[in-house]
Amino acid sequence: MWEPTALTALKQLAEHMPAAALDALEAMERMAATGFNYGRLTSKGQFWYLPTPKHLGLFYLDDGRTLTVVRVVDARRLRELP
Repeated sequence: MWEPTALTALKQLAEHMPAAALDALEAMERMAATGFNYGRLTSKGQFWYLPTPKHLGLFYLDDGRTLTVVRVVDARRLRELP
């Protein structure tokens, strides 16, 4: 699942970085299909973070049944890694 703000951010990034946006979408679909969480828990302990090969970062929730993307960022602009 994608929160509306995360989906909007993905669409905006797709205008400038289409291959990166596609990688992000495919990464989440792969995790959902396999049932395996490839990300790592952030220091806040609530969100998971998954960097993609083309410099996007995905923040998401994993309740054991559903992955919900809450934020998509240009990982090159992160001041510190989560």
